[in-house]
Amino acid sequence: MLFRNPKFLISSALFLLAAPVAAQVTTFPDDVVIEGDLTVDAGTTGSIYVEGDSVIDGSLCLGNTCQPTTTFANDETLILRYTQHSIVFDDTSSPTAPNRDWTLRVNDPNSVATGGIDKFAVEDDTAGTTPFTIAGGVPDNAFWLDTSGYLGLGTSMPQTSVHVVSPLASAVMRLEETNGTAGGFDIAASDAAFQVASSGNRTIPLVIEGTAPSNSLYVAGTGYVGFGTDTPDAPFEVSDDDSFSFFRITATGAPVNQSADVVFTQGPLNTGEFRYNIVDGDGPEMRLNADGDVTIAGKLTTAGSCSVGCDAVFDADYPLPSIEDHLAETLALGHLPNVGPTRNGEPWDVTDKMGRILNELEHAHLFIGQLNDRNAAQQARIEAQDSRIEALTAELASLAARLDARQN
Repeated sequence: MLFRNPKFLISSALFLLAAPVAAQVTTFPDDVVIEGDLTVDAGTTGSIYVEGDSVIDGSLCLGNTCQPTTTFANDETLILRYTQHSIVFDDTSSPTAPNRDWTLRVNDPNSVATGGIDKFAVEDDTAGTTPFTIAGGVPDNAFWLDTSGYLGLGTSMPQTSVHVVSPLASAVMRLEETNGTAGGFDIAASDAAFQVASSGNRTIPLVIEGTAPSNSLYVAGTGYVGFGTDTPDAPFEVSDDDSFSFFRITATGAPVNQSADVVFTQGPLNTGEFRYNIVDGDGPEMRLNADGDVTIAGKLTTAGSCSVGCDAVFDADYPLPSIEDHLAETLALGHLPNVGPTRNGEPWDVTDKMGRILNELEHAHLFIGQLNDRNAAQQARIEAQDSRIEALTAELASLAARLDARQN
């Protein structure tokens, strides 16, 4: 241990063990003041050099402003009194062993004008970094580690693994990335709400009010998300302790009718009913019950599929069958040829089926036209025959009249 130019007040006995050849013990009476240089070991001047273990029974003041009249409080064992303070741990271990050097520093050596600050710091001398710093003037309980291992920041009574207390309106913790474009998020909590705010964009994308009920948002181990339930049975489940539950989709930029509700309720049959409702003051626009019955308040428009060519029958090159052939094919198939079979209990493509029905209806209208033409021709023939019959009848009547006249 090497001390340069010290002034010591030793308030008990100072035992200095000196050697190079044989250890000698120099004993000083109590309250001896040693000023200037002290030579204890032959060949060593200007310092106190002690080989072996040493004991100082009393308090110790180190520094060029220590005075013989320095007094110590009962809880003061060591005072370091100097304009610049640091304790250096210079590890001389071999490179194969842990040998990093550290410094405990009190206050910056620079002046306030050049950026020096009041602080207590742990410096990694080998890396040239300062991983731990306590600035001067921090409030009470800024950092508190209790016997349970709980860490309190701003409190001496942490109730959880990490407990942050702030005298401000909210306790805030910032997570910031400085590699590249700087930015991050602030996690804030108060009695009103929990918030996650973007520190760069100044937005608050997530807010949870303090009065929110349990399981308002729950992500299960399956990845399923529950709203109002901690046992979601689907990737997205909304649950309500009522006979009526819904979620709303809103577009605030829409000029009118900005929201739509997707609703599930017990329904008038008490068997469950799904509803879709534009929030415009009237009833739902669509209802679907447990029997599969669909009720809509407006028109139904589909994609307009027509696989058989709905209006193709009016094309000049369309192979329109004769009425007799079409009838024979229909009777043979047991259904209209272009409509296809319609089996009870089997699903129907309503859009395609409608197009096929339209195609057959157009066939029927063409057939009706053909039959009408036939009927018109037959009617003309009948009327001509009626005219001839009437003429023959009149001629027969005239002959009969002449015969009667001759006989009389």
